[in-house]
Amino acid sequence: MSILASTPVAAQEVAQPVAQPVAAVADGTALREQVYAMERAYAAVQDYTATFYKQERVKGRLLPKETIELKFRKPFDVYLHWTAGDFESREVLFVRGWNDDKIRAHQGSFPDVTVNLRPDASLAMRGNRHPINHVGFGEVIRLMVRDARLSAVRPQDGVQYIDHGESIVHGARSRCLEAITPARNYSPYYAERAKLCFNTQTKMPTQISIWDGEGELLEQYGFEDVRLNVGLVDADFDPENPAYNF
Repeated sequence: MSILASTPVAAQEVAQPVAQPVAAVADGTALREQVYAMERAYAAVQDYTATFYKQERVKGRLLPKETIELKFRKPFDVYLHWTAGDFESREVLFVRGWNDDKIRAHQGSFPDVTVNLRPDASLAMRGNRHPINHVGFGEVIRLMVRDARLSAVRPQDGVQYIDHGESIVHGARSRCLEAITPARNYSPYYAERAKLCFNTQTKMPTQISIWDGEGELLEQYGFEDVRLNVGLVDADFDPENPAYNF
């Protein structure tokens, strides 16, 4: 959900909706339990790798989808390598407590200079809705669990839950749930409309889509070829790794 430098110059790419069976309004209590199960499952995850898809609307413009190799290790070590699109060959590394809690990054294209930046620095945030220290399963699950618990203690809000059933999302059998909150000037919820798909076996997210009250897509993140608890080591988060180009 993050990262570096300039906004891409390529034409906008409109996110394609995930094909789903006919949706049905569902009991909120039952669907909230599905979200809580994700939180419990993630507690047993120590590290993972994935192909990460990212598309965000920034300053009113829906930017093209980005394809990124992702490595993540708890408590918060992350390596990102762009493998396609406008930012191909870019690399970003962030290890909490290392490098003065700054990201190390390079563009992968001329002028290819390695820089150290605060996660919230203007250069690091350009073309992004979120900083790198919000990337990955943990933040997605935290936000969805937060909204689910909020709707449970605030039944007066009338949050509507929709069960989209099971389908294949980014190559994995997934269950897709949607939550719609009432339109209002101020909302305590992260999203006015959120659709969450998660792997039926591992409970890890396969796709999360967020829309505003007018139905415009704000952000969409996908995870494919996910491998859990693979035993990532320090070298996976070391800029001196000979496989990297910092």
